[in-house]
Amino acid sequence: MDGRPLCHPHTGIGVYTFELLVRMAGQHELFVYVDREMRQPPDLRATFRTGSGRRLTGLATAHFLFPRWARQDAVDVFWGPRHNLPLALRGIPGVVTIHDMVWRRAPDTMKPLNRLIDSTLMPIALARADGVLAVSAQTAAQVRRFCGRRDVVATPLAARRPAAAVPFAHPRPFFLWVGQREPRKNLPGIISAFHRAVERGMTSHDLVLVGPRGWKHLDAAIGESGVAERVIDLGAISDESLAGVYQACTALVLASFYEGFGIPLLEAMQYGKPAIASNTGVVAEVAGDAALLVDPHRPNTIAAAFLRLAQDAAVRHRLAANAKRRSECYSWDRTAHDTVGVLAAAAGRA
Repeated sequence: MDGRPLCHPHTGIGVYTFELLVRMAGQHELFVYVDREMRQPPDLRATFRTGSGRRLTGLATAHFLFPRWARQDAVDVFWGPRHNLPLALRGIPGVVTIHDMVWRRAPDTMKPLNRLIDSTLMPIALARADGVLAVSAQTAAQVRRFCGRRDVVATPLAARRPAAAVPFAHPRPFFLWVGQREPRKNLPGIISAFHRAVERGMTSHDLVLVGPRGWKHLDAAIGESGVAERVIDLGAISDESLAGVYQACTALVLASFYEGFGIPLLEAMQYGKPAIASNTGVVAEVAGDAALLVDPHRPNTIAAAFLRLAQDAAVRHRLAANAKRRSECYSWDRTAHDTVGVLAAAAGRA
């Protein structure tokens, strides 16, 4: 398998790759190929092969050296857990996982190089793959419409097991946003909506941000918001610290323009936390009845949701109960089982 997502363990795709490998490693012989040395290789029963390349050299390693390693290891099937398969993969069945169709649905929110890579390599992978996985029903439907394949299998993601929490002390109740800062996450719109809620009398709550800087760091959105003293930016923190922040928050806000899935929603749900979530796409699919659904393009609707959750305890309690129940519908064990089924079928061993 292509193990490059393991180099980015705090991203959604990195979490997905790691959680499935943990469950597959004890039952199957795994060969994990990475284009660079890893700082902290995961402790798994698998054979790791690593290159030393970065950037374009890393791409060459992934697309031409990975297939050579796969032939040397006599693998039964090659799995690409992130949108593409090696270009030089020949004579070995391949399965690809599609997390989103951002390059088609929201191309302006991507880095130009990433948009070029996905728009070039994803169609090739979808045309050649012996099996296709998608991480939500919405994404599976989008992939089917795009490439005409009827065999796309939806394997929804799940939340990571809660870490041993480091208590988070904050003097006021707060709403929580978790993610990597990039345009499709709509962070400026969320901060603007928070400002509007404050102007309408929400004096009780702050807004806490957690996650790596990403690209287009959006620091100006905080400094120019008019409520900078009420927006607390924690940056990237440990899993243990994040667990403490989840436990302490009033609700999660994930009002993105586009998401492939939205793991923070499930992570908050397993702590019994309600959410403010986008009313379209996979975010609405995952959130269900555990969230107030808002139009991410209309900050006033997000502001109204801030006010309602801050002021209405009955609504918070109802959504919290729904969140806990809904989180139990998602399971990494089930996702791993279904993924192995598609891999086995592609290898002709089902």
